Amino acid sequence: MEKTINTLVNKAGLPVRSLIIRSIFSGLFIAFGGLGSHIFNTMTGTSYLGAFVFPVGLISVILTGSELFTGNCLMVIPLADNKLGLKRLLKAWVIVYAGNYIGSLTAAFMVRISGLMTMADGRLEALMIGSAVAKTSAPAGILFSKGILCNFLVCLAVYCAMQADSTIGKIFSAYFPVMLFVLCGFEHSIANMYFISLGQLS
Repeated sequence: MEKTINTLVNKAGLPVRSLIIRSIFSGLFIAFGGLGSHIFNTMTGTSYLGAFVFPVGLISVILTGSELFTGNCLMVIPLADNKLGLKRLLKAWVIVYAGNYIGSLTAAFMVRISGLMTMADGRLEALMIGSAVAKTSAPAGILFSKGILCNFLVCLAVYCAMQADSTIGKIFSAYFPVMLFVLCGFEHSIANMYFISLGQLS
């Protein structure tokens, strides 16, 4: 636990420029996971198999040392342990959240102009737009509860990965909780930045 607390405190203390760059890359990585998931769903004709592809996003975040808002919610641990001040935590959260949005929006824009959405005779585009509509049409209470459940599993994935010493250990630690939240249909706020932005650009 002490190792995890120190890691989280160090993350909160990174220079602003470093936080911005790392968080932008995280937004891109999560978007790539979402894109791969949608392509896999389109090609297989099922909405479930994409769950086995989506974890590549968080795995990329962990292995590259990028900063993801949902994973950084673990910073409440050093906050509760009086190792991290509230002001410093909120500053890190705001910067990372904004950077994640920039990365997600950039990915959505690039996917839109790349021609990828014409794959499978337009079925991929239909899936992407349908996903964005569904996510913005659900009742707030449902979205909030699904977001909390999703974030719990993301934090579990990041925490477990922090305990692993090997690359393969980190991959397996992150893979299964993320696969589970996608299978359950939970809502990941950063992934939704990409999905909804792509829908708006269509």
